[in-house]
Amino acid sequence: MLKATKIRIYPNKAQEQQLAQDFGNARFVWNTALGLKQQAYADKLPLSCYDIKKLLPVWKNGEHEFLKLTHSQVLQEVIRHLDVAYKNAFRRVKNKQVATSKRSKNKNVYGFPVFKSKHDSRQAIAYPQGVRVDDNKLHLPKIGLIKAKVHRTLAGKIKTVTVSRESTGKYYASILTENFEVKNEPLQSFDKNKIIGVDLGVKDLLVTSNSDKLPNPKYLKKQVKKLRHVQKDLSRKIEHAKARCLADGKPLKEQSQYFGANIAKNRQQLARAHEKVRFARENYQHQVSRQLANENQVVIAETLKIKNMLQNRKLSKAISDCGWYGFLSKLDYKLQANGGRLEQVSTWFPSTKTCNECGCINEHILLKHRIWTCSECNTVHDRDINAAKNIKDGGIVQLKAAGLSVYAHGGDVRPCSKSEAIADEVGSLVL
Repeated sequence: MLKATKIRIYPNKAQEQQLAQDFGNARFVWNTALGLKQQAYADKLPLSCYDIKKLLPVWKNGEHEFLKLTHSQVLQEVIRHLDVAYKNAFRRVKNKQVATSKRSKNKNVYGFPVFKSKHDSRQAIAYPQGVRVDDNKLHLPKIGLIKAKVHRTLAGKIKTVTVSRESTGKYYASILTENFEVKNEPLQSFDKNKIIGVDLGVKDLLVTSNSDKLPNPKYLKKQVKKLRHVQKDLSRKIEHAKARCLADGKPLKEQSQYFGANIAKNRQQLARAHEKVRFARENYQHQVSRQLANENQVVIAETLKIKNMLQNRKLSKAISDCGWYGFLSKLDYKLQANGGRLEQVSTWFPSTKTCNECGCINEHILLKHRIWTCSECNTVHDRDINAAKNIKDGGIVQLKAAGLSVYAHGGDVRPCSKSEAIADEVGSLVL
């Protein structure tokens, strides 16, 4: 079983300079290789990942000797990642797996690789070999031992370590390990009492088919006043830098030369404020998803077209603050680790308008109707609880259609031999 654990690392000044050099070299190789791939595609010439890897020694021995300062396998991983990104993009083109909007101005809807900048908020490199972890120390090739906070046991063989620098200036290492002793075997039979349906919302983060409602903390809304204050300070200083640039007769493209220490400090403050919101939201999602995964074998949810829902400008900020996609992702891999599964019903499944008692579809239900009465059986329904019950029933039908067994009082659990990779939660990071 593959498992990824993200830890905080604390490089010293010399190690920060070396990591900055490695980030720059990796970015240079990515941009150069991407330019070659684009030119080869325009000329209709084949150019594989291995053809570009053969150019690395030529670049190192030529005019780009600075590439020798970086571990060779780090640069090879950059080219491999570029090749994988191209394959994924062409797969999406072939399968047309993209959701487009008439208002969208993004021409790169299939996610083709783009050039990277040193001003990107996140920089990362990957080490496929030569890494070890000893007593809160992380050893990286050509860098040495880096102080780290290993907050959980790393079991198994280390496969890959990805070192990243966030916009706040903090450094992290994501360690991917493989443990052959632990087998992640999905269940073939499920107890109906351990199957639950959830309806995701804005007011309540989720409502379960057991009539439980979990409130939405709305972390972004709580911090929006502070975020606005820090953002206004940063915008005002940038505008003053632009004015000084124009006063000296310089073009605006050179305005970054007028950015002083105060602007850098404000950017760090803004990044930390957003990080605080993100960490609080992720921690809450980890707690809720862990509880659902431990108490249930199957969690059934509705497939949400989040990109389309964000087109509603009145609700877009509130929907983004919920973090539905991140919550479902965390819930999915935790269920898989326990042998369970996350089942999702169709977006067009009429979970809200269908009466859970008689099955009648009431077309008169509007968004403002939180409590409604069925026109056939006169049953009074809570809108969200009724939807969660219908989602559960629809998910059970899908499980049976997939050849899985659902028993009213449990049954023989027959695991199969399929194994998948999962991630490890990072909500308990020590910062």
